[in-house]
Amino acid sequence: MDNGVITRIDILRHGLPDGHGCLRGHTDFAITEEGLAQMARAVQGLTDVEYVVTSPLKRCQVFAEQFAIQQAVPHHHAPEWMEMDFGDWDGQSHQALWDSLGETLGQYWANPWAGTPHTGETLQAFDARIQAAWQDLLRVCHGKRVLLVTHAGVMKQLMRILLDMPENAGYLQRIDLPYAARYRVTVYTDQDGRHWPQIQWPVEQQF
Repeated sequence: MDNGVITRIDILRHGLPDGHGCLRGHTDFAITEEGLAQMARAVQGLTDVEYVVTSPLKRCQVFAEQFAIQQAVPHHHAPEWMEMDFGDWDGQSHQALWDSLGETLGQYWANPWAGTPHTGETLQAFDARIQAAWQDLLRVCHGKRVLLVTHAGVMKQLMRILLDMPENAGYLQRIDLPYAARYRVTVYTDQDGRHWPQIQWPVEQQF
């Protein structure tokens, strides 16, 4: 007899925030009205969510709270789902960073696993944070239908983890996640507690 449980998690990137062209990281830029509209379009038809989890940064949190209220479901602010902390570079424009750092910036993006010149979060620490956040989400939301509102860097890192991608920079450039992008992960948990995740993208017809 199959006694496994399925947990369904729709993962939504924030829409257009202020600070376009900046390395946002932990900098708390506000969401724009256009960004809110993008997010609303991205979840049209998603009416069976039971729980909402969000990064506490405003570009995620504002919409997540609105959605939770509209759907009459509980929501939770989870700092572990925040974007990567870029330290000294956080909140600066990409152009300003290129102008001031040049070769250092290029070397970092070519292999961010190799070092952390911005004094913020290492990619190893970020990766471990997302792995731990994912395991905690599966534990807390076991068997539920969840909307997780977060950031592009987080979504790419989670894909790396779920697909067992190697620790190199290739996945960062090869995955395009525009504003309000959404993918779904369904996780079958078997009787022995093993998780079997599957990424579904796009998800428009899978409600």
